[in-house]
Amino acid sequence: MIRQTDPTKLRFRTVITCICLFLLPISLAQAQTYKSESLSLSIGPKGNITSLKAISSGKEYAIDTDRNFLVQLIHDGHSISPVQARFDKQLITFDFPGDLFVRIRATPHKQYLRFEVQDISKDVEALVWGNIHTSLKDSIGNTVGVVRDAAYAIGMQGLNTKTSGGKWVNQEGAIFDTGTAALSRPSGSSLQAFTINRSVARNIKVWDRWQNVPVPAIPDGQIEGSAIALFGCKPAMALPTILSIAKAEKLPYAMWQDEWIRTSKEVGRPYLITSFNESNVDTFLNLAKRMGMAGVYHEDPFDTWGHFVLKASLFPNGRNGFKTAVDKAKALGLRLGFHTLTTFLTTNDAYVTPVPSEHLMTAGSAALEQAISEQETEITVSSSEYFQMRSDLNCVRIGTELIRFREVSQTAPYRLLGCVRGAFGTMAQKHAAGTAAHRLIDHPYKVLFPDWTLQREVADNIVQFINETGANQMDFDGHEGTYATGMGDLSFNTFAEQVFRGANHPVVFGSSRANHYFWHFNHYLNWGEPWYAGFRESQADVRFANQPFLENNYLPNMLGWFLITEHTTVEDVDWMLGLAAGYHAGYALVLREPALANPNLEEIVNQINLWTEAQRSNLFSDEQRMWLKDPANDMHLYRESNQWFVQRFRKHVFEHEAQVLQPGQPTSSSWVFENAMVPQQAQYVLLASGKSGEIRNPTIELDNSFSMQIPIVLAAGESLVLDDTDAAKLYNNKGRFIKTVPLPRALPELTVGSHDLLFDAVMDASEDVKAVLSIKLLESTAQIK
Repeated sequence: MIRQTDPTKLRFRTVITCICLFLLPISLAQAQTYKSESLSLSIGPKGNITSLKAISSGKEYAIDTDRNFLVQLIHDGHSISPVQARFDKQLITFDFPGDLFVRIRATPHKQYLRFEVQDISKDVEALVWGNIHTSLKDSIGNTVGVVRDAAYAIGMQGLNTKTSGGKWVNQEGAIFDTGTAALSRPSGSSLQAFTINRSVARNIKVWDRWQNVPVPAIPDGQIEGSAIALFGCKPAMALPTILSIAKAEKLPYAMWQDEWIRTSKEVGRPYLITSFNESNVDTFLNLAKRMGMAGVYHEDPFDTWGHFVLKASLFPNGRNGFKTAVDKAKALGLRLGFHTLTTFLTTNDAYVTPVPSEHLMTAGSAALEQAISEQETEITVSSSEYFQMRSDLNCVRIGTELIRFREVSQTAPYRLLGCVRGAFGTMAQKHAAGTAAHRLIDHPYKVLFPDWTLQREVADNIVQFINETGANQMDFDGHEGTYATGMGDLSFNTFAEQVFRGANHPVVFGSSRANHYFWHFNHYLNWGEPWYAGFRESQADVRFANQPFLENNYLPNMLGWFLITEHTTVEDVDWMLGLAAGYHAGYALVLREPALANPNLEEIVNQINLWTEAQRSNLFSDEQRMWLKDPANDMHLYRESNQWFVQRFRKHVFEHEAQVLQPGQPTSSSWVFENAMVPQQAQYVLLASGKSGEIRNPTIELDNSFSMQIPIVLAAGESLVLDDTDAAKLYNNKGRFIKTVPLPRALPELTVGSHDLLFDAVMDASEDVKAVLSIKLLESTAQIK
């Protein structure tokens, strides 16, 4: 029997059902999940990230979910977090205290999730993407914005120049270190980026030094359009995923020899640095070819920076002469590059003299309180604010005249004192009361800088030089000079991208700075300079500390610049080449014309080729590479009957200090060391270690029989090298050869076994100098393959 339903109950159930169906979407809208092929991200009703999962494994990587955000805002100088998220199809509206909001468009792609700002409250100073907190912590790619462990990687990519990958820390939006797009945290890591609101004029601190600088609004300076890509994948897929993002989003990904730079082995190859000219360029090109170098890089070709006028003494035929050199290099399969300091403007450039550009970057201005003549050396201004800080040029622009001043008076009426009129070849002129006196931003290199408008013109000038000459290597050295505009990372990246996109052929780009967006077309970072100490010591900490950073950020290992002089030894070059093989790294050799007279040059060339062949053939085991990475180790590579051998050397290091002793008590120090290998001639290096004092007439005694006093005075920092001859070599505190020192006789050959060593010298115990004596001996010879 069919049971009859009460109509009133049916209507009641219908109402309940309708209410439930009506409420269902609202309930579902309390949280939203966005998925790519391999990453799932969930945002909760309070606007925080509640989940960040690997889809294949289901593993959760989100941590600290109560403070894990897709977006935050900077308002009145403070960071504020969302209190609510509202979802409408692909749009997410995040609400913040104070009736602030930001509306984000979320677009899932196969390999990544795309988020872009569609609308935002108008009085927001900056938008922060993140911080997205993850549990990944094994490898932190702080510049590229990728964190990973052995199983998974998560990354964030800024999708345009207005989106700076990194942590917001200042009003100008500049990142002054190697990158903060990814950061290590106590329980894992975080990913972050930001966009500054540059649609309004502001007065801010610029380049972390110049206070209250007026920075104008710029077209497209609004936060709208800021965008990121977020991805998760297996670690081996991180680079292919970034490449896919770059192609899909039309980012400036760079190629070299028809291969993406991030996977190319060519971009990290060694190269030669020198100051060639039209007459001797063939000599250096042929030397680079014989060394197996990637190319030759001119260290100082320009007479001016800004218009980039070549030095007539080097290139009498101007850019045609440089182009001829480039053509010769290309015929040998070499690249040829040039060095400059990016946006630094020399005071002899046409942007400065004889008529200075009105677009030289200004720190601030004040009005002339009274008219001045061409001869006036005291100038009264309405305010002292922008003239109080002393800088390297202390330069003011009034009209088309540049004026240097000594100081500003401390009380009103404020006067610029000690003025030098018509500075840098400009014309001293009369100026009316009320005319603006613009304080110019400068730098210890005695240069000025362009503003945002002029910087674009400077970039075009570099592009013009590249395209006219065919040059195909350039370092953005002094890249930090772009911060002078007050536009922070936007300025840094816009300038570089303009050069990259303007070049009509592939160019290899280095830089003095790492940066998240620039990473896409930054071929290498070759940091470590040879000017500050010896061949091995100069900026050694920089060279070795950089290697994990380069590896974490998918950049080629590079060891920096090494100086080859007429006195550089094969032993030092072997040491450097061993390090390069250990790190599988490139490097640059600075080799100027006097170094061509080095009697060891042919052997140095042979060793470079030998080590390069072994390195590129992957002949060294992991254990051998670990040993080669240690800068304390010395080695020598050779080949015999098609077999490869590496010799390892051991250093015995001893220290001797002056002491205050009673009369007649021996002042010498004695030690025992072992020669375990074969009878051999040792190398002895005596270093006067310390900042003050000297070592006089050092005496070396061996095995209670041989004794030799060396008639020399070593100042603090100097060193003396003794080998198997009757002459030693003296080097200064920067490792530069000073002279040859005759010895009474050569040091004896050491037999296998134990040896006694005694050392003494005349030293002042009140000085901090120490005698550090090292003895280098062959320890082993091993076949490597």
